[in-house]
Amino acid sequence: MKPRRKTLVITAACLVAATVAATATDLVVRSRVEERVVSAASCRLHARGPVTAELDSSFAGLRALTGSVGTVRVKAEGVRRQGTEMDVEAVLEDVTRDGAGAGGTAEATVPYSGLQNRLGGGGEGSGGGDAAAGMTVGSDGKNLVLSGSAGDLGLPVTVRTTLSTTADSLTVTPATIGVFGRDIPVDRVSSLPGASAFTDRLAPRTVRLDDLPAGVELTGAHAGGAGLVLSFSLNEETLGRSGGTGGSGGPAAADCSAGTA
Repeated sequence: MKPRRKTLVITAACLVAATVAATATDLVVRSRVEERVVSAASCRLHARGPVTAELDSSFAGLRALTGSVGTVRVKAEGVRRQGTEMDVEAVLEDVTRDGAGAGGTAEATVPYSGLQNRLGGGGEGSGGGDAAAGMTVGSDGKNLVLSGSAGDLGLPVTVRTTLSTTADSLTVTPATIGVFGRDIPVDRVSSLPGASAFTDRLAPRTVRLDDLPAGVELTGAHAGGAGLVLSFSLNEETLGRSGGTGGSGGPAAADCSAGTA
């Protein structure tokens, strides 16, 4: 073998070895960091089901050696808040090895059965009527709907609703009543003879989210295939970076982070 060719072969072999070593190191460190994030998320969310974490960037494991892992995707099943169970998916930005971060977004999916309990008067909320009492909560593929019967004859009806949110509350407002294939605004139906007994139950219903962690705000809601999807924004206080002491983002979150460092 000629000297130049031999040198090229040795150089290539060294590069391959270095790449393999770097990849192996990345996988090992990535696994350890993901375990730490899962531990921190499990502690903060108190999930009853499985919790998983996935680093989103290339060679995030090696980046962890500098103290930052970048973006992390977390999924948690069976998170319970205010008596309602939900599944949570979050995208956390600029996360450090101990689970602190700059903020991010999250979605919580509340099964329609759990939402029905809240809207049907079984949970905390406000409003003039129990919209879901005696009706089934679900989705028509686009809207949150209540299905059931109305009147002495038990006519099948479908009530389509609109959803609105504030930083800490969700309001479900019945908008139309579908009967015999025709959608009629609720305010028009209420003026019909004998209809008030039914429409009086269709006042807007507001559910307050009183125990959100510090730094978490509700930003929207829509009807999904598996349940009502609530969207949230998270700031650095939520993820323990600012050292705040309010809500679930305070001392408890700090204890969770310390346990995973």
